[in-house]
Amino acid sequence: MSKAARDFLFFSFVAIFIIMTVLISLYASGYKFNLSWPLKFNRLLQKTGMLNISTLPKDATIFLNDKPQKKSMFSISKKDYTTTPAKIKNILPGEYILRLERENYWPFERKIRIESGQTTFAEDINLFLSNLPLLISLSAPGNLTMNENGKYLYLATEGKIVNLKNGNEFTLETNKNAPGHWIKNSNKLFIDGKILDPEKDEEIDLTILIGQKKAIWHYSNFDNLIYYSDGLSINRIESDNRTISTIIKGEEYLNFESRNEIMFAVVKNNNQITLKSYSAKTGEKSGQIELPPVGDYIFKYEDSKYICLYDQKNLTLYLINPADMNDYSVIRGIKSWSWINESEIIYNNDWEINIFNIDSGQSTLITRVSEVINNIIWHKNGLYFIFSTDNKINAVDTQTRIVTTIFQSENIAYPLLDEKNNFLYFYSKIGNQPGVYKMLLQ
Repeated sequence: MSKAARDFLFFSFVAIFIIMTVLISLYASGYKFNLSWPLKFNRLLQKTGMLNISTLPKDATIFLNDKPQKKSMFSISKKDYTTTPAKIKNILPGEYILRLERENYWPFERKIRIESGQTTFAEDINLFLSNLPLLISLSAPGNLTMNENGKYLYLATEGKIVNLKNGNEFTLETNKNAPGHWIKNSNKLFIDGKILDPEKDEEIDLTILIGQKKAIWHYSNFDNLIYYSDGLSINRIESDNRTISTIIKGEEYLNFESRNEIMFAVVKNNNQITLKSYSAKTGEKSGQIELPPVGDYIFKYEDSKYICLYDQKNLTLYLINPADMNDYSVIRGIKSWSWINESEIIYNNDWEINIFNIDSGQSTLITRVSEVINNIIWHKNGLYFIFSTDNKINAVDTQTRIVTTIFQSENIAYPLLDEKNNFLYFYSKIGNQPGVYKMLLQ
C-alpha cells in the first residue's frame, strides 16, 4: 500500500472518530438530529425530551405515533418492546399520540406533548380489563346494597340476599323493593323493622312491637338504635328490643334521620314543608330549614359528616351540617352522586359530570357526554370513577379524564362498586338472561 493510501486511511479514521465522538456526546447530552422531511435547517439539531410513564397494572407496551418503543434501536422482537413503568429518553420535541396496550385490557390512548429539555410525566394511568361479566343472580332490575366486608349483596327487587363467596341465596319474608340497610361492622341487614342475620339464618322481628301500624323504619349507625315513625310521632326502640320511647310527636312527619342525639325530621304543616332538628333526649326543637312545598324528600344514609336530604321530585340535594343547620349547601339538577372526600362530591345530571366543593360552594365541570347518565361512582383510591348509561359502563381516569367504555349491553342499571376487590356489580340483560352481574375492573 502506498504512503498516500495509508495517509488517507489514517485521516479518514481520525475524521470518523471525531465525528462519532461528537455525535455520541451530543446524543448523551440529549440532542438528536431531526431528519423529518422537509428538512428544516433551523431545527436540524434539537435538544430532546423524556417521557416518564407508569400504569396500573404495569407491563403495558408503549406506542408513540403507532410505533412501539424499543429497549434498543437494534431490537426486532416484541419481547424487546419497552413496557411500563419506563423512562424513554431522547424523544424529539412535539405532539405525539401515546397508546398503551396490555393483553386482556382495553387500550389507552391520549395526546401528549414532549418539550425540549424537559420530562413529560404520564404516571399511574389506569388500564381496565376487557372481560365478560359473570352472572350472580337472575333478577329483575332493582337497587343493590352490599355489606361492609363485601360478603353479602341485598337485591331489593327480589327480596333476597346473595352470599358472594359461595353463591348461596336467602329469600326474605318481606315486602319486595323494601330498602335495606347493612348494619355497620356486621353481616346483619336491617329491613322493614327486621334484623336479618344470613350467617346464622336468624331474624329479629321488631314489627310485632307496634302491631299493624304502617311505619317508616330507620337504623342509626351512630348510636346503634332503631327508630320508627307512624306519621304522627317518631319513636325509638331501646337496646332491650322491647321498650319504646317517643321522642317527638304532634306533627306530620314525612321522613326522618337520627344523628348523634339529634333527630332530623321533614315536617308537613298545611302546605308548608320544613326540615326541623330536635334533641333526641328532650324532643326540644333546635333548628329548621324551609323547603319547597312540592317535593318528595328522603334521607340518604351515607357515611358522611353531612345530613344528605334528597328531593326526588325536583332532583335537589341538601347537604346540611348537623352541628349548625344554618350551614348547608344546595345542589340542583342532580341525579346521582358519590363522595370523594369530606368536602367534595362528584355528581351528574343527564349529560354532565361535575365536582362540587362544599367549602367553596362551587361546581367544576369534569366532562360532558352524548348519552343520558344514570349513575356515577367514585373509587376511593381517587384514581378513577365509573358512570353508566342505559347501554354502557364507562371508566374515567381522574388524571387524564380519558373515558374508556368497559362494557356494553342492554338495560344497565344500579351499578355498585366493591372498592376493596375492584369488582363492579350491576343489573343488565345479557342475551336472554336479565339479572345481576359482576365484573373485575383491574
